[in-house]
Amino acid sequence: MKIGFYGAGRVGCTLGRYMKEHGLSVTGYYNRTRERALEAAQQTGTISYESVSSLVNENDAVFLTVSDQAIAPVLEELKQAASLKGKLLCHTSGALSSGIFTGTGAYGYSIHPLYAISNRETSYQTLERAFFTVEGAPEYLDTWLELLRGCGLRCRAITAEEKVRYHASAVMASNLVCGLYAAAAEELRACGFEAEEADQALAGLFLDNASGIAAKGPVVQLTGPVERGDAETVAKHLTVLSGRNRETYIILSRQVLSVAESKNPDRDYSEVRRLLEQD
Repeated sequence: MKIGFYGAGRVGCTLGRYMKEHGLSVTGYYNRTRERALEAAQQTGTISYESVSSLVNENDAVFLTVSDQAIAPVLEELKQAASLKGKLLCHTSGALSSGIFTGTGAYGYSIHPLYAISNRETSYQTLERAFFTVEGAPEYLDTWLELLRGCGLRCRAITAEEKVRYHASAVMASNLVCGLYAAAAEELRACGFEAEEADQALAGLFLDNASGIAAKGPVVQLTGPVERGDAETVAKHLTVLSGRNRETYIILSRQVLSVAESKNPDRDYSEVRRLLEQD
């Protein structure tokens, strides 16, 4: 199967290089900015396509590695440039389903890496940490799963109906954590920490905890005043926190309480629950 990419940004370069280095037939890139396609081709040892029609006609599968907002207009561009009948079209959006390809004559797929691809040139080196989900036409669904697994990637199929909930889960584990971390740093700055100092103070705690959750799961990893049933400490926290940070503390502590009850089913959490539910 020959695979080409429309889009030469972080995701396109990362997937293309990883796939090629693991034996898949990645041919090259088209990008509206020609220089970007040339750079991606050089990085991956492939070619840069001068036209959309050549990208489509010379490949069995085309990945649209562009922003979510650009997928629909890019798809229209492909439809105008060449016949898509029998082609395999894939996007890498976490939020959109393969339904966007309906009516094109192609077999449509959403192939999403559950991973923060942050660097166009180096993220391919750690892509094996990602978990991929595949959703789309049944005809080649197993083919994509086999190809990804053959590259050493973990993956599973999901349905179009599950896509939005799946994406919300990814946002909780990734984007929302950034907001939580920012709130923690804000409270340290309120204690007199400089911004860089606050980040330095939190980094080890954050990274060790994240590693522990990934290795052992949240129930085993959980510690802290809620887990101990330490209502006195929780009450003190609530007296010093205010505004959105106080709301965040309460909402997430309620979630943590559920985890704590799973870890310690015989522990009395009634006083902690009372404090968290009175607001």
